[in-house]
Amino acid sequence: MQTWMTIAAQIFNFLVLVVALYYLLYGPITRAMGEREQRIADRMHDASRREEEAEEQARRYREQCRELADSRDEMLQQARKEAQTERERLVQEAREQIEGMERSWHQNLRDQRASFFRELRKRMGRELCAVARRALADLATADLQAQIVHVFIDRLQDLDDASRGQIREALEQAVHPPRVVSAFELPHDQRRAIAAAARELLGTDGQIDFRRSDELLCGLELNVGGRKVAWSLDSYLDSLEQSIAETLEREVQAEERQEAPMPRTQVGPQHREEHGHAEAE
Repeated sequence: MQTWMTIAAQIFNFLVLVVALYYLLYGPITRAMGEREQRIADRMHDASRREEEAEEQARRYREQCRELADSRDEMLQQARKEAQTERERLVQEAREQIEGMERSWHQNLRDQRASFFRELRKRMGRELCAVARRALADLATADLQAQIVHVFIDRLQDLDDASRGQIREALEQAVHPPRVVSAFELPHDQRRAIAAAARELLGTDGQIDFRRSDELLCGLELNVGGRKVAWSLDSYLDSLEQSIAETLEREVQAEERQEAPMPRTQVGPQHREEHGHAEAE
């Protein structure tokens, strides 16, 4: 009986010990281990989440790098196009400026040449008049002025019927009386002879005005309402001026051909791309 009591007491003590160990030792340890496992799991989950975020950021970074590379290529291509466009614009402006300067130079040359011819014509007319006067005075023993008056009167008298009709129609519509313009002073007898020939041509006894003009080179001119009958050295000087003009024109063209720039050598795309910036500047 005592043995069973001892065994029962031991079993009771063991159960008490088990209960005590469960509540005092196993439970806290189990909770601690669970909490530790939970913390470890949380840390693993946090580490996995951060790894995923890092991978996402790395992926975004790689995408941004690719986008930046593509954008850089596009910007470089756009910059090349803009530089090419700007270069072409500058070259075009330079060409237009050069062409404008060339046109201005040619116009200035033409103006100077025209001025030169006008002055040359006046000087040649005066010199030719003086030489012709001396030559005719020596050879024909007649004054050049008288010869010019004689030739002019012959021209008035030799006009055909159609020209006479046009002159007389002009006289009917004219506001001012007929006018005789001469390059020299006419004495009274020469005026009287010219007036007589003019009145015969016009079929009238009206007034004839006489004037002197330096613009008429060694000649005479009858002006009736805008219609003119004239004889002067202008026609001869015109031929001489034309000959001089053609000679000078040939010389100018020869000089332009000698001074013309050599044609530019065509360069390839690679060469243009390498030197495009230098040309644009």
